[in-house]
Amino acid sequence: MSMHDARTNSLSGRNEDLGSLAERIKCHIENRLPGRIHYLKVFCFDDLILLQGRSQTYHARQLAQDEALALTDGTQRPLNQILVY
Repeated sequence: MSMHDARTNSLSGRNEDLGSLAERIKCHIENRLPGRIHYLKVFCFDDLILLQGRSQTYHARQLAQDEALALTDGTQRPLNQILVY
């Protein structure tokens, strides 16, 4: 069993994995859309990715969601709460 497999078998390990996925998604969005999403927060749950923040355009909001989904295995659905102002 690899170290990754061992971590995902426990509840606390699963939370660690979800936390690191959220951080990777946040960094990925910030790198791909610099300055377009403000106050970005990303939360990952077993079946959900929650995006929060602010954007000046609906296009940037949609791009952020697309970038988040690009890093997942497709089992988590997005909940995009990025506000357009």
